[in-house]
Amino acid sequence: MRHTVNLLHAADDPVEWARRREDEGWDAISVADHVFTGTHQYPHVWVSATTMAMATSRIRISTAFVNNLFRGPVEVAHAALQLSVVSGGRFELGLGAGWASDEVTGSGLRYPDPPERAGRFAESAAIVRSLLHDGSCHFRGEYYAIDVPAIGPRPGTPPPLIAAVGGPRTIREVTPHVDRVELKAQSAATKGGALDVATMATVTDDHLLDLIERVRAVRPDVELSLFVLVGAGDDPRTVAMRDAMTSGGGLFQRFFGAPEHVAEGLAWLETVGITRASLSAVSPDTIERLAPHAV
Repeated sequence: MRHTVNLLHAADDPVEWARRREDEGWDAISVADHVFTGTHQYPHVWVSATTMAMATSRIRISTAFVNNLFRGPVEVAHAALQLSVVSGGRFELGLGAGWASDEVTGSGLRYPDPPERAGRFAESAAIVRSLLHDGSCHFRGEYYAIDVPAIGPRPGTPPPLIAAVGGPRTIREVTPHVDRVELKAQSAATKGGALDVATMATVTDDHLLDLIERVRAVRPDVELSLFVLVGAGDDPRTVAMRDAMTSGGGLFQRFFGAPEHVAEGLAWLETVGITRASLSAVSPDTIERLAPHAV
């Protein structure tokens, strides 16, 4: 099992944070693409990813996940190609459909309904794939009209493309374009545009297994990862999430509690065919506490 840990706080110094994660031995680090959720403030995705790449030498760098409602696919591909060069080939591009409605509308943008978000995401994945691998894209779809004859820089190997999928349409239409699928087993908990913890607590193991089967029906050999909200320790936020997830009796109760318990839960994922877990911590010390048990 490999792990990616996610930079989530605008107050964290990305240089110090990235070097600490590299020293702890994690496989990869990523940065969330949000401006705010509630009153929580996030670092800027491209600035932080570039800073982390320049501050480290071994660990892989990723985005978790570039918000398709904020960023056009040409910009995304252009930034990914540059980051691949800057990082010495260590960059992996994570692309997502976007889900936080208050953030989108608060930024002066329109928040589409679920079918449109899925359609835009599928078209964007195809465009980004073409730009990364072909260096050009000529595309006409329902939502995008792209005519880019050349894009650079051109690294020797294009950065891997990862997409976060959770619904039938994104599984069917996005999976063919990516190198790794990030399963969002809790997608029903964000369908309304905000995280519903009570709904997340009821997500079952069987739902995850069904997602895996659906993805395998499209791409039998594609690598699978899972987005995991995680809390290790006994701080109030972790305890509250542990109690909520335990009361629901679902999949995510594995990922809150003592570090040893969380590490066992992450190791279980490999038994169902998931080879990487992408960790977003609910408390600031979770990653440091978890490192001796999971790395």
